This record gives sequence, structure tokens and C-alpha cells, in this order.
Amino acid sequence: MTLEQYNQLPYDYAHCAGTHCEKASQCLRHTAYTMLEMGGREQYMMMNSNVIADTQPCPFFDPNSKERFAWGISRIYDNVRVADLSDIRQNLIYTFGRTAYYRIKRKERVLTESEQKEIRDIFTDVGYDGSAIEFDSYEEQYPTLMRTYKRV
Repeated sequence: MTLEQYNQLPYDYAHCAGTHCEKASQCLRHTAYTMLEMGGREQYMMMNSNVIADTQPCPFFDPNSKERFAWGISRIYDNVRVADLSDIRQNLIYTFGRTAYYRIKRKERVLTESEQKEIRDIFTDVGYDGSAIEFDSYEEQYPTLMRTYKRV
């Protein structure tokens, strides 16, 4: 995690000293704790290590890895037969809901990796190569830092 990314964490993001935890090196909360000196925050939230010491797996574990998010679905219908277009579109609206579908279409809402897989599975179920589906753009980011909705 870079200092810029650390400074993007919300002020109420709980840091964890993680001295007792076997997954400390893989946890974003512990990484944030190690960056406290460089970050220069006047105030921050801290996990109570006495409370979570006996709880394994830790309920507050936040993976220290980035995810590949996708924006926009304007090209997913490019190679679809007209006869299948309505069914696929209806399946997507049923899966995400009408409002979310149109927010995704207008690039106002991001798609997580699992949602991208759901879309690919819908195309595969209808007989298309779901792995060939490409979204408009991609962004690699920590899920904690990724805003699901763009402010418009």
C-alpha cells in the first residue's frame, strides 16, 4: 500500500496492531497500522486486540490485495444475435435489478470480480463464450478504497 492509498482510507477505518495474528502480513488493517508514522494522521481508530485475540478467524480481517473492478457494459452485446438480446438483457436486469443495471450501463456503478463472473455466466448459459466478454474499462484497487458508485 502506498502512502497515497493509505491517505484515501476513511478516517473511521480501524487499524490493527496484529502482533498476535498469524494473518497480520496479509491484512490491510495491519498494513494501515504499520503506516501510521508516515501517514501523519492526528486521529485514527484502533482495534482492541484483547477482544479479538481469541476469535479465529478474525471477523475484521481485510485482505491486503487488490481486485480488478470493471466499469461499463456498452460492448457486451456486440456479438449477440438479435434473437438472444432480449433474454440476456432481462437476465441481467433480474440479476442486478433495473436501477443497478442502468447505473452499470452508464458507468455510475462499478462491477466487482464476482459480478463480472455472474455476467459472463449469463452469456455462457445462453450459449456464448462468456470468457470473451470485455467491459469498457478496468481499475485495480483495494476493495476497501473502491467506491462502488461514482459521484455524478
